[in-house]
Amino acid sequence: MSNITVVADQPVTPEQAKQLEAVLKPQGGRFVNGLKDLDEQEKKKALAEADVIYIRHVTPDIIKAAPNLKWFHQPWVGVNILLADPEVVNSPAIFTNGAGIIAAPVADLVFAFILGFARQMPYQWEAQKRREWDRKGLEETSDELNGKVCGVIGYGKIGTEVGKRAQAFGMRVIATRSHPERPAEYLDQAFSNEQLPELLAQSDFVVITAPSTPATRGLVGKTEFGQMKRSAILINIARGNLIKEQELIEALKNGTIAGAGLDVFEKEPLPPSSPLWDLPNVILTPHSGGIFQKLQTNSFNFFLEQLARFMKGEKLQNIVDKKAGY
Repeated sequence: MSNITVVADQPVTPEQAKQLEAVLKPQGGRFVNGLKDLDEQEKKKALAEADVIYIRHVTPDIIKAAPNLKWFHQPWVGVNILLADPEVVNSPAIFTNGAGIIAAPVADLVFAFILGFARQMPYQWEAQKRREWDRKGLEETSDELNGKVCGVIGYGKIGTEVGKRAQAFGMRVIATRSHPERPAEYLDQAFSNEQLPELLAQSDFVVITAPSTPATRGLVGKTEFGQMKRSAILINIARGNLIKEQELIEALKNGTIAGAGLDVFEKEPLPPSSPLWDLPNVILTPHSGGIFQKLQTNSFNFFLEQLARFMKGEKLQNIVDKKAGY
């Protein structure tokens, strides 16, 4: 494929720009680095000529302003913002995302939550702050992970990394999947999405890794909390709107479930007035699961590999089904 124009919405580094140009120039292609730094006329011209857009600041307006667009790549995993716009959904352009880039670090955060609750780390951190040698109750509340059940809602790339870690700790891994009949690594038992109550009833830790789609929004609420063990921990590293947050708060307050590890919320940043900040059985992080030192580098390198495939006419990886929402 020749004479391709690639546009980045946000500037990439000079070295990255050179790498893109090295792929494009032999076939007459060109690279426009950073729409945000162009004036309106230059921006309009660049988008009119764009065949490919590397979009890091996710906004549907950029996609809609590129009439000749053939492919757009978002380096992040969640695609719900772009796919909220019907024009983007109906665009003939291929849409890919960075699924898998952050899978391992996010799974690490899941296990930080799991280990934190299993070993009662919040209680011990508070004792450390008070300079108190406090082991009261730990025999009753701390536990080992070996033999516990890790239930994963949505077993994609992040879910698979969670399963890998869970099995290494001797846990049994079960998951709901859109296609439970398909083989999957590190998975002891697969359920259909309709069998969610069975997964909830068996799990000691319930980990939500499903995408945000019309079918999953509000997926877990009062009914589902009632189906979980009272000793169970809920962990959400997917999207805040998959959980009915007020119903979660009530479940945590009244002991319907034992605790929650939350990286995502219905409203972000989480308002200072939210009761979640003060609940003793909650560990929360500021949507930081996908943040790690090599994030930008790894994300760009994946796009560069994809661009080389695109130039050769090869099938791209991580193609998003725009109508399904993931």
